[in-house]
Amino acid sequence: MRRVITTGLATLALTFGFAAAPAGAANPYTPSEEDFADCPPRPANASEWKCFVMTALDGQFRLKNMKVRINHAVRLTVAQGKVDGQSVAKAGSIRGEAMPFVLGVLGTPLEVPDPTGWKIDIEATGQASPGILFPSKIGLKARIIGDGLGDNCWIGSNAAPVVVAPRIQWSIPSIEGGLLMVKAKVYDDVFAIDWATGCESPLVNTLIGAANATSNHFDATWAIRHKTF
Repeated sequence: MRRVITTGLATLALTFGFAAAPAGAANPYTPSEEDFADCPPRPANASEWKCFVMTALDGQFRLKNMKVRINHAVRLTVAQGKVDGQSVAKAGSIRGEAMPFVLGVLGTPLEVPDPTGWKIDIEATGQASPGILFPSKIGLKARIIGDGLGDNCWIGSNAAPVVVAPRIQWSIPSIEGGLLMVKAKVYDDVFAIDWATGCESPLVNTLIGAANATSNHFDATWAIRHKTF
């Protein structure tokens, strides 16, 4: 039987410390049971299986010289537990619409659409690595959408994902929609991407193509919920 776990959320916040959230408009988010719709099923012989839902309330990411603002609530689902005494993790899904590349100062009147008009649609590949409190690494792939790129312009794949390892900068207990959860600022500024493949235009790899890991950056404010199976 599933049960929503609220105890331990404050401990998560205390573990990583308190800080005031930065000012800025958050993406609208109303928590519901639907948050857990994409939880990976509990494996056979699992002694404990926790499903974590991280909903982006704001954020951005940069791929080499191009950047994207997370302009709507994006939901990431991952789970971890022990199977035959070994820690395992699995990513469920990412729910959200494609996000446009932008220029200027993100989240201000100085933000303007990138002249390419491209968008990026991020998907989970299923891979994840267990962590202390929630999975420490998540495998992703991203489809670049735009005129002249074709329908299969991808960075990363199921076999060779982009691996992001979010680190917590600060966390605080938070009430969202009447429910207790944790709000946390997370980031990863050291992750590698490979050349885009399947793109009909070589411009993609000129602008976003493979770069050293420190050229890429991700940060977001997550509303974090979890449920134990």
